[in-house]
Amino acid sequence: MMKRLFILFAEVLAFCMFIVGCHSNQETGKRYVGWKPGEMEIHHIYTGRGESNFMIFPDGTTMLVDAGDWDPKDYSKMCVLLPDSSRRAGTWIARYIERVNPYKDHVDYLMISHFHNDHTGDCTNETLSTKGRNPDYVLTGIAEVGETIRFRKVFDRGYPDYQYPLPIQDPDVNNYRAFVKWQNERFGLEQVRFDVGKRDQIILLKDPDRYGNLFSIQNLSANGEIWTGKGKETIRYYDLNSENLVRYQNENTKSLGIRISYGPFRYYAGGDLSGSLLDSVGQSVNLEEKIAEACGQVDVCKANHHAYLDAMTEEFIRNIKAKHYVIPVWDYEHIQPSIMSRMVSDKLCLGNKVVFPTNFPEILQKKYIVEDWMKSVCREDGHVVVKVYDKGQSYKIYVLSAADENMLVKAVYGPYKSGNR
Repeated sequence: MMKRLFILFAEVLAFCMFIVGCHSNQETGKRYVGWKPGEMEIHHIYTGRGESNFMIFPDGTTMLVDAGDWDPKDYSKMCVLLPDSSRRAGTWIARYIERVNPYKDHVDYLMISHFHNDHTGDCTNETLSTKGRNPDYVLTGIAEVGETIRFRKVFDRGYPDYQYPLPIQDPDVNNYRAFVKWQNERFGLEQVRFDVGKRDQIILLKDPDRYGNLFSIQNLSANGEIWTGKGKETIRYYDLNSENLVRYQNENTKSLGIRISYGPFRYYAGGDLSGSLLDSVGQSVNLEEKIAEACGQVDVCKANHHAYLDAMTEEFIRNIKAKHYVIPVWDYEHIQPSIMSRMVSDKLCLGNKVVFPTNFPEILQKKYIVEDWMKSVCREDGHVVVKVYDKGQSYKIYVLSAADENMLVKAVYGPYKSGNR
C-alpha cells in the first residue's frame, strides 16, 4: 500500500514539476516579443479552416508553407474559425504574416505541400472572385493571401507540367495555377521545381555569410520520391511498381517534406505525408517510415496528416524521436487517443514529450481527462510558435491566443537544449 502511494505521489509531483517548468510567468499574459536577427521562428497559424505555417530564418529570409481554407457547411466537427467569422482564413493568415514578418508584405518563399484544399483553398467556397485576370480565380486560401502578400519564389509538387505521377485534374489546383500565373505576370513570382535530395535549393537570402554555415534545409520528399539519406540519392516509389499508377491515388503520399537545421536544432515538416505504395516485388512500403529513416532525429516534428488515424506510425515515431510534436488542428477528429498515446510513448522514444495541438476543443479535453497521455499535452491552444536562438543551441515553444490579433502569450514551454542526438 505504501509503495503504491509513493508511486502515485511521485507521478503527481513529476506532473506538477512538468507543468510549473513549462509555463513562464515572466512572458505569459504579455504581447509576444517578435523575431530578431539570429533567431529562427516557426509559426503554426491557427484559423480553424486549414493549415498554414510561416517561417522566419536567422537572417530574416521568410517562407510560407500552405494556406488552407476548407469550410463545409454540412460538417459538424469543424473547429471554431478564429479570430472570428468576419473574414476568411486567407485574410487572417495574411494579417498574421504582416504582424510578425520583418519585411511586412514581402515573403521570399512559398511552398505548397500538396494539393488538398485545407492546404491550398477550396474554390467552391462562397467568396469573391477576381475580374479580368485571364483566367480569373476564386480568392480562397493561398489565392486570398496573395491579394496582400507578395512572394518571390514558389514550390509545389506539380511544376513544371503537373503530369507526375499522373496528370492532375482538380478544380482547386486549376484555381491555384491561375493564381500563380497572374502573380508571375503581374509581380514576377518565380515558379521552381522542388528537387528531392537537394540541401541547397531553399537557402538564406538576406545575410547568408553570417548564418549560412549553421543553417540548411534538406528536401526530403515529393510525389512519392524520397531522399535515402545519402548524398542526393532518392527513390521514386511510384515508379517501382506499375500497380501504383492504377490503384487509388492518395494525394498525401505526394506531399513535400523538409528538414530544417539551425546549429544542432532540427525540425521536420512533411505536409500530410501518409500512406503506402508497392515496391518492385509487390510489398507495401510505408512512406512515412522511409522519410523518417532518412530524416533522422529531430527536436520538433509537425505531425503528419494532422496526426490522424492513418499517420504517425510506430516506426516513424521511433526514427524521428521528436521531443515535441505540433498538430495543426481544424477538425475534432484530429485529436485521436491512439495517436496521442503513440507520440508520447516511452516504448518508442524515451524522454519527456509534449504535444501541442493548435486547437483542443473543451468537450474533448473533458472526455479524455483521465487518459494518461493527457499529461503530455499542452492544454492551452492557439498559434504555436517555435523560437530557436543562441545559434540553434536553445529553443522555446510559445502558444499565442488566436481569439484576437493582440498576440498575447498564453503559455511558454522551455527553454530547451537542442540536439542530444
